[in-house]
Amino acid sequence: MPSSPKLVSIVVPSFNQGRYLEETLRSVLEQTYPRIEYIVIDGGSKDDSVHIIKKYESRIKYWHSRPDRGHTDALIQGFGQSTGEILAWVNSDDLLAPDAVERAVAVLEKKPLAVMVYGNRVCIDEGSRLLYYRPSLPFWARTPYISFTLAQEACFWRREAYFKVGGVRTELWFGFDYELFSRLTLLGEVFYEGGIWGFFRKHSASKTMTSYQTVGVRDGIAVQEKLWGGRVNPIKWSAARAIFRLYSACAMMWLPRPRWPACLPADSKRSLLRRIYSSLHETSLTKRFLKRFFREVEG
Repeated sequence: MPSSPKLVSIVVPSFNQGRYLEETLRSVLEQTYPRIEYIVIDGGSKDDSVHIIKKYESRIKYWHSRPDRGHTDALIQGFGQSTGEILAWVNSDDLLAPDAVERAVAVLEKKPLAVMVYGNRVCIDEGSRLLYYRPSLPFWARTPYISFTLAQEACFWRREAYFKVGGVRTELWFGFDYELFSRLTLLGEVFYEGGIWGFFRKHSASKTMTSYQTVGVRDGIAVQEKLWGGRVNPIKWSAARAIFRLYSACAMMWLPRPRWPACLPADSKRSLLRRIYSSLHETSLTKRFLKRFFREVEG
């Protein structure tokens, strides 16, 4: 740790996520790194979110709860309040591993030319139980395939780079992280670190589960056309995604176990097949097949 550690600003955009918000707040407040300013931008939630935020407000640099224009607007407001040399955001249903910030800063200290660093993620379910590890690819970060190469909650970047590329844009509803990370990786070097930094929650109301195949695909094409010289051939895209999934399925067996956040229940002992089954959307063909499989096995 440097004698005068860099200040890290972490923004949490939130709206009616009281069910998960306290775990998210604690995962940042309980970091091993000593210098973090925490900013929470709530969009005027009607659930118990404000009560939860007030519980921890003495340790939050800035927060408010009032209507905004959505996810990107909340991020713009949050980073506008920030002063840290290193930036990140954590959605209010996701979490950080306890040593994530410390490890990210260490990489950026060793790599002065890097504009961004990223690690791996763990997927958890609505009940905060382990689903599976999801390694990020250690390559393809400076290509259009960054869309599924990086785990958003496991990314940290330099403040100077963020404002140099213009920050988060409001034109996209789903793919704004893909757009921002594309601009950052086109600006300078990006480095991968092999640890697990983020916990991504899969639940039925998340954007990833409800909107990826519609709005997500549309936004992705828009980013490719704007920043990567045109839409990626759908066959190449599908092939690259297949490579990523194969790599992920193999590499997860060798990933070191993460430091488990104290705010989460102990790691469950469910079989991998059971965990993958519970992570699938109800309309998934794979889930329908596995449901039939379990019914036959248990019958």
